[in-house]
Amino acid sequence: MFDSLLQYLADRMGVEPPRAGEAVSPHIRFEQPWPQWALLAVIVAGSAFIIWLYRRESRVSTPMKTLLAGLRITLLLLTVFLISEAALSVDRTGLPYLAVMVDDSASEQVADQYENPETQTKAAALAADALPPAPGVEKKPEAPKPADDETSRLAVAKGLLLKDDAALLKSLQKQHRVRFYLVSNATRLLAEIDRPEDVAPAVEKIREVKPTGPQTRLGDGVRQVLTELRGAPPSALILLSDGQTTEGEPLARAVEAASRKGVPIYTLGLGSAEPARDLELSDLLVDDVVFVDDAVRFQAKLAARGFAGQRATVRLREKTPGADPNDPGRLIKEVDVDVPPDGKPARVEILHEPKEVGEKTFVLDVDPRPRELQTDNNRIERVVSVRKEKLKVLYAESEPRYEFRYLKNYLEREETIDLSVVLLSSDPEYSDQDRSAIPVFPASKEDLFNFDVVLFGDVDPGYISQSQMKNLAEFAEEKGGGVLFIAGELYNPLSYRGTPLEELLPIELADARNPSAVGAPVEPFHPELTLEGRSSPIFRFGGDEAESARIWQDLPESYWYMEAPRKKPGALVLADHASATGSDGKLPLILYQFTGAGRTMFHAIDDTWRWRFRSGDKYFGRFWVQTIRFLARSRLAGKRQAEVQTDRRSYQRGEPIQIRVRFPNPGLAPVDDSASVQVERQGGVGRTLKLTKRPGSPNVFEGVLSQAAEGEYTVRLLPPPVLDGPIPTSQFRVEAPAGEFEKVQMNEPELRRAAASTSGVYYPAVAADDLLKDLPKPSKVPLDTDPPIPLWNSWPILALFLTLLTTEWLLRKRARLV
Repeated sequence: MFDSLLQYLADRMGVEPPRAGEAVSPHIRFEQPWPQWALLAVIVAGSAFIIWLYRRESRVSTPMKTLLAGLRITLLLLTVFLISEAALSVDRTGLPYLAVMVDDSASEQVADQYENPETQTKAAALAADALPPAPGVEKKPEAPKPADDETSRLAVAKGLLLKDDAALLKSLQKQHRVRFYLVSNATRLLAEIDRPEDVAPAVEKIREVKPTGPQTRLGDGVRQVLTELRGAPPSALILLSDGQTTEGEPLARAVEAASRKGVPIYTLGLGSAEPARDLELSDLLVDDVVFVDDAVRFQAKLAARGFAGQRATVRLREKTPGADPNDPGRLIKEVDVDVPPDGKPARVEILHEPKEVGEKTFVLDVDPRPRELQTDNNRIERVVSVRKEKLKVLYAESEPRYEFRYLKNYLEREETIDLSVVLLSSDPEYSDQDRSAIPVFPASKEDLFNFDVVLFGDVDPGYISQSQMKNLAEFAEEKGGGVLFIAGELYNPLSYRGTPLEELLPIELADARNPSAVGAPVEPFHPELTLEGRSSPIFRFGGDEAESARIWQDLPESYWYMEAPRKKPGALVLADHASATGSDGKLPLILYQFTGAGRTMFHAIDDTWRWRFRSGDKYFGRFWVQTIRFLARSRLAGKRQAEVQTDRRSYQRGEPIQIRVRFPNPGLAPVDDSASVQVERQGGVGRTLKLTKRPGSPNVFEGVLSQAAEGEYTVRLLPPPVLDGPIPTSQFRVEAPAGEFEKVQMNEPELRRAAASTSGVYYPAVAADDLLKDLPKPSKVPLDTDPPIPLWNSWPILALFLTLLTTEWLLRKRARLV
């Protein structure tokens, strides 16, 4: 009854009513409290004295004396009440906090393939509950089957929270103040659910969550939540995660803090605890331009998880233009390979000799395996231009040495080569008698630019003017032509110091010398292929790299070389001396560099003709045809009006993506020193990136894309300029950081330990029906205290005091005691 009176008093005094989930507890508080002994002494002594006085009165009846004594004692108590400065104090209590943490790191985009079909069905059903209802439909009558990318771990977590019209969230809200957090590389408060009307906005925010976090910091997240709620620790913490911590404090250490605070952690495991399984093909390398009957090498990396020691079949297919997108394409060749151990990619190579010309789309794929993590990375495709045309080759020499004679005779018979020969020391009649000979080295730029490749032998620079040398330099730099310098004992390359030809050479002439000219003996030697050389199509003599290496080792030895110990910084060495060394290591013998739009190569040997011993033109001819085609590829690709390139085919999220546009013909380059490309994510909206001209390169434009989400991307050149033919494009892929996918199986032991050490419970996310029942029963927690409302100086108290005083005086007067 007294509590009801205080509640009534609080209502009359204007105390704010309790909010949802709160309760108020009014009570009397003394601002100037007396010591208990003094208060008791005053009340007891005063009351005893009043009773003693009225008992001595014999003129009034006992009931009147009792009434008057009661009034006097009440006035005494009210006086003490006023002197103590009594006030009305209101304490508020509310629902306890409950924290829900959901892992939104990149690993939560994994769509697990469970071994148990029943578990797979339950996961798909939960993922379906995460799908938003159709427009105009409040609730789906039957959950649709989610797509593959909608059965991710995060989708299962969403479905668990949102199923049955967010029944779990509504039940939690009735007995708790729910704080909803996302945890990945940082922990962020997503929503607070204090009232029933807070549920709907929280549901919409949960639906929009994407698994994009680059790291998982579960330990840091748990500690942050406990710190934020240190004034009122949550009654429980619910964690939905796969249990893998990739950065920061381990979960086990943060759990100790929760245990000390008495906060139980209920863990819901997302994903499968089975080891992850995945096959991935990446980094496909193949020339953009090849020739009919070329031995085209398709080389890629095969990475695997969970399949070590098994065999896999990698297939090369050709897609038919206009065919059904689901059509895998025509099978060309397949190879069986050993699946590599986890984390150790293996190289896969397939050779193909195309027979038809045109723009061909080739696909390299590996068959998906049961319960594989993802299958969209099991295939790569690339567009290759297959050509069948005669390459126009100009071969210039001063003297008819052996290399010249055998090479000239072979190239004249080769049906894919249109050969022109300049023998500078020949008689004037020579050009009339030899069908491939021309009288002089081309004097005009137009005549020289008609060729695809120039073989520049031991040419006396006295026969070549400065303008002709400049034309040859522009032939490589501007037109993308290929130039091969074949060293000789007389002129090439030592006589080219200080001429425009020196810039074309991939070697430094300052330290170059002819060892035989200074009397140094040259022992027979066999050139040794470098790593770059072993993978180069120039030295592909057999069906695969191993057979080609064996054939190379069996070729006859060489007996002379030009000693050039230093290569230019951008040059790539294909073969070097097996034993002779210089200032930079082994002496380079065959090397090349990119020069402007073209390629220039240097041979420090001049006796490849010896390779004809017992094999005829089989390997000698193959080597030279493949070398000429290698040098001509830049020129043929240069017929494209523009090229779009990225520095890599695959990136991790957060890595800068360098995009380059090159115009083989500088005349087609934009005049305003900038070019634009559209970068479009598959299934998304494109965005425009502006590229700027690279200093010193009027036909090359570069830019950097700093941020891109995971997915497959296409880069397209935007006008201006307006080009003929198809729009130049390039493709690349952005992946999540490796740390998130290094261990993708659910860490069930870690989640179980976190729950057990805090008196919580672990559940698989697909079997968490008892969560609500197992949560601790909530109890009200103190929130705050309202400012006290003074009662001792209020008008009602003063009126009561005066009323009692007046009533006593009137009764005493009536009883004739005054």
